Amino acid sequence: MIEYKAVPSGLELSCRIKQCLEDAAPREYQFGEGICAIRAINDILQGRSTRSVDELLAELEKCGDHIVPLLQAVRNFLRQKELLMTPYVKRASRKPFTFQSCSVSDGRKLKVIDQMLYDRAAKEGFPINFFRESYFDHVTFYCLPDGVDFYGSELHNCKFAVCRVKGTSFGYSRIYDTEFYSSILSHADFYSTTLANTRFQDCELSHVMMQSAALKHCSTTDCTMDNVDYAGSTLDGCTFSRITAGAVCLDWTTITQGGATEEECRQNREAIYRVLRVKEAAA
Repeated sequence: MIEYKAVPSGLELSCRIKQCLEDAAPREYQFGEGICAIRAINDILQGRSTRSVDELLAELEKCGDHIVPLLQAVRNFLRQKELLMTPYVKRASRKPFTFQSCSVSDGRKLKVIDQMLYDRAAKEGFPINFFRESYFDHVTFYCLPDGVDFYGSELHNCKFAVCRVKGTSFGYSRIYDTEFYSSILSHADFYSTTLANTRFQDCELSHVMMQSAALKHCSTTDCTMDNVDYAGSTLDGCTFSRITAGAVCLDWTTITQGGATEEECRQNREAIYRVLRVKEAAA
């Protein structure tokens, strides 16, 4: 039986692993210090390092019995990563779901879905239009059926935690203070979506449409990107770092930085083009 779980991010686990290894054998610790150490451990968990996860787990096992919960958390994370290739196929639940509603800034009423309601639906099968025109606050998504529709929804302080996001439409939705980590976004649609203070970390983005979207203070780090189309979008104060880039379209994209000087905006624009390996002439 397939069991999807909400798991911590690779960075969160890496911080915990670093501390345990340092406490157990500070003189033998060889990952480096601070952020570099955390990044090196995360690279192992993500499969980007020449060192294997088995080697890392063997080191952790030497730290004592108190490390057992952390070892289990790492194994849960790795198992959830394996499930990224497995579609969620449970049929829609026939049991009734009761939703409260709330009004959003444009006057529309959305059904409210919290973590408890999401967990129930994940276990029983997501009802038809569960994700459409809904209001999600502090919800951690760890499984989605392929091809679901978040049309017109709002997401606040949510997480897509090692989640398969395939054929998903976020069109005309609003996504605030949300994190996508160690997730696969394939053939996902963010057309005319608003994204603010949202982070993509350790994700694979393939055939993703970001056309006519408004992104503000969003970051994309340690991700692979191929066939990602930002045509007609606005990127305000957005950053990209340590990207493995394939085809990325920035045609007719406005790249700016609110409150910055013209020179600072130019430097930011050049940095984005450089990281994404897009020719400056395409701006």
